[in-house]
This record gives sequence, C-alpha cells and structure tokens, in this order.
Amino acid sequence: MPTYKCPTVGDCERANNGEIFVRSPGEDLKCPECATLLVPQIATKKTESNPKLIIAAIAVAVVVIGVAGGGLYYKKTHSGSVETTAAVAPEPTSTPTVAPAAANVPSQATSGGISPSDADISAQRKESDAKLKQGDASGAESASNQVAAKEMVKVAIAQMSQGKLDDAEKELNNAAARDPKQSLVYYNLAVLRLKQGRTNDAFKELEASFLNGFTYFDEMQKDPDLDAIRNDPRFTALIKKYRTTT
Repeated sequence: MPTYKCPTVGDCERANNGEIFVRSPGEDLKCPECATLLVPQIATKKTESNPKLIIAAIAVAVVVIGVAGGGLYYKKTHSGSVETTAAVAPEPTSTPTVAPAAANVPSQATSGGISPSDADISAQRKESDAKLKQGDASGAESASNQVAAKEMVKVAIAQMSQGKLDDAEKELNNAAARDPKQSLVYYNLAVLRLKQGRTNDAFKELEASFLNGFTYFDEMQKDPDLDAIRNDPRFTALIKKYRTTT
C-alpha cells in the first residue's frame, strides 16, 4: 500500500509526530488534521526498482510540496491580513474532472483595487488537484502557481488598505513572478503606483494589465482609487483602445 506524510511540520501535530498514512488508490490524499495534501513516501527496500516509476513519483512529490507550500505560505505569513483559503473541504470520491477556466468569473468588489473572486480561486485549485490526480505534474504546478498569485493579490489589496504600501509592492512583485500573465497583478500595481504618487508608472502598469487580458472594466469603473486619473486623456485613450478589443 502507498504511504504518505503530512508536509506541514510546525503547523500540524501529525506532521510533527512524523505520522505515516496508508492510502489505497482513489482514497482522499489530504491530511485529516490540517487538510494539506499528503506527500508520498518512496520505499527504501533494496529491491530491483523501475526507474520510470521512481522518476514519476519524484515529479508528483515535487508538485504536491509546491501546492502545499503555496497554502502554507499564506497560513504562516498572512493569517492576520486576509482570511486564508489554503484548507479545502474533502471532495467527493467521484471521478475527478478538470474545472473549466474561470478567467471571466466576476471579481469581488473592494474599497480599492480589484480582487480575484473566491469562486475563481476555488475553481483553479480544484483544477490543480484534478491534474495532479491524473498525473499531469506540469499542469498541476502551473495551476498551483496561478492560485498562489491570486492569493497574493488579495493579500496586497488588504495591505494597501492598511497603508502598508511597501509590503503590498513586495507581494505583487512575488505574484508577478508566480504568474506573469495575471492581469489583476498589473492592475493592482497601477493602483499602488497611484497611491505612491507615481502617475506615469501607474499608466504603464495599467496598460500591462490590459495587454494581459484584463476583462474587469465594469469593476474598474467603481474603483475609487482610479478617480484621480479618470479625466486624464491618457486614461480615456487606454480605455478606448483596449475595451473595444476585448
């Protein structure tokens, strides 16, 4: 039987105790204590092994740790800023299906900036889990990075609302490194630049957001942080150029 361990040492009592979990194929692979995905344990018996199986197991283990690490990062460093969404309720033991792309799911309204919706993040997290179960390590890692980037955007918006602009800038830069194509990263960087009094840089970030597929124009019209530039000819020109082509 395959064996697993919880990777969240320091945050989970069962991980601290080094508890071993035995799971049959198809059983839930989340830790019963903290709901983090369990990490498969590679047998150390000195028997003739299949190199291909070992390579595949290592690849899956790397992705599992990456998925768990993204959630643990927020649990450790941002528990006081926004509500963590790292723990996911156990899913039904039915045949996994890949969730459809949720790029156009309406975002959550905030007092400033535009935040990814919880539904969008949840759908993408399920997509990552499904790809992992199907053995698509590369696809699972990509979806996991997109989830982490959107979580970082939510944290950055909360930090901006508290006046922690330096912290928000670091968070958004980290989000851009995780998912360079995430339009909401650049949109909220534009909001941050306006708060910093860097209007020219704000327009550059705003255009970068539009170039990466920004679709939240209705939400943008309600964002009070853009009021300072709504009458600027550059803003009007950008909206005219990109809203008609999306």
